[in-house]
Amino acid sequence: MRNFISMLALGSMLFGLGACSSDNNDFDDNNQSGRVFVRLENVASPGSRMTEDPKTDKDVTELRNGFIIFGTPKSAIRKHYEIVSDPAPVDKTDHVVLLDELRSGKTFEGIPGDVTNVSIIANVTEDELNPEEFHNGTIRSFNEVLAKKIQIRNQYSDNMSHVALYDMQELKGTANGGTMSATLELKPMCARLEIPKIIPGPDIIEYTVEGIYLAGFYKQSFIEQTCERTDWVAPDYDSEDPNAALNSFYAAYDYMRNTDIKAVKENLTVGEGESATTKEVTAYYPEKDGKVWAYPFFGLYEKRENQEHYGLRLIVKVSGLKVYMVDSHGNRVERDVKQYDLDNKVPAEKAGIRYLNINGFVDEYHNTQADPIKFYNGNVYQVQNFEITTQNLSDKIMPTDIDVTLTVSIKPWTIKKVYPQI
Repeated sequence: MRNFISMLALGSMLFGLGACSSDNNDFDDNNQSGRVFVRLENVASPGSRMTEDPKTDKDVTELRNGFIIFGTPKSAIRKHYEIVSDPAPVDKTDHVVLLDELRSGKTFEGIPGDVTNVSIIANVTEDELNPEEFHNGTIRSFNEVLAKKIQIRNQYSDNMSHVALYDMQELKGTANGGTMSATLELKPMCARLEIPKIIPGPDIIEYTVEGIYLAGFYKQSFIEQTCERTDWVAPDYDSEDPNAALNSFYAAYDYMRNTDIKAVKENLTVGEGESATTKEVTAYYPEKDGKVWAYPFFGLYEKRENQEHYGLRLIVKVSGLKVYMVDSHGNRVERDVKQYDLDNKVPAEKAGIRYLNINGFVDEYHNTQADPIKFYNGNVYQVQNFEITTQNLSDKIMPTDIDVTLTVSIKPWTIKKVYPQI
């Protein structure tokens, strides 16, 4: 099912656009200019937060602020308009428009004739893209806009209902006074990982899920949709005390971990056909019914090369383990992991703690030879068949000798198309 987080329709008409072009920041006032009518439809008002509902085609994002920018072929900004939702502090200038005005429709005057493209950037904060930089002329080129960075911390807030959005398109049609148009499809400038539940594998008797951590990600991204390696962050994988490393790291990235976890007894079917059996297991879900654990991230894929893998990583902390093991005689025996650790002189505070380390995601279930998928912004990645097994647990976070992949299904997290007709 397609996931539409927003339904916006933008209708506009511009009369008298000329074919002339100028890419200097100063333009000829005698150049042809025109009028633009803009209307935004189905824009939601601000709402609340996470843990999250899984995204469906009923979801609507909240347009809280933004910019409409008209530019030339070589990136010069000819006109810009700041979109604001709160009328109280607004200085009604030529460059500020209320969101409510766009809902009912507003005509903009004096669009220069050398404009050839239109863009919309929405739901950014002032520390990411400050309107004063437009108003006072600090930003004069669209390349300067694309070089600004958005922060991952600003993408998770309020149930991820107003993530940063962006698109730019060329105006097409007949110049010299004819009708020109562009179709914009606002896309989230981040991706989203959803985990609906965790279940035990066949070798797990008892276990407790204590925490789920997104453990390798980019903290910021350029608006042009690229990231720098210096912005990739992760907990200290080499720490002698993994729990302390997690606590230290997530003090700054609390929104990238989830501890709202509940145990649910349910029946699980094992096997297929006539040989299928049902057994009761403990599955783990978010505390609130119908929710998923959800994480925003910037979808930049990088190839795995030993220690040079900078892509997405995930850690699940597990305790209370009782498992089936095969002894040296080939017999299947039960093991209490905590007691086993204590018998082997592991400190009590570390005994029985294990970490499930995920450093790859595929779209083919149980195909261990499949290449990891490429992540793209504007998509929802829903984790499937998330099992805890003895084969993929470690007492370390991200050891080099463990290489585990998860299966995900991919759904577009797109915006209904936006149409400026010019």
